[in-house]
Amino acid sequence: MEILVLLVWVGCAAICYSQAKKKNLNVGLWTVLGLLFGFFAVIGVLVSQPKA
Repeated sequence: MEILVLLVWVGCAAICYSQAKKKNLNVGLWTVLGLLFGFFAVIGVLVSQPKA
């Protein structure tokens, strides 16, 4: 069970990483936020505006 939770949290970090890179945001920050806050960080990076 703990492995599943760990995989979901790492998956959230991976989603945050890929979306931040795609939107030209701070990749390191969003990856750490994904590790710490999970789904909430994923929602945050998905609704954030891309940088020019």
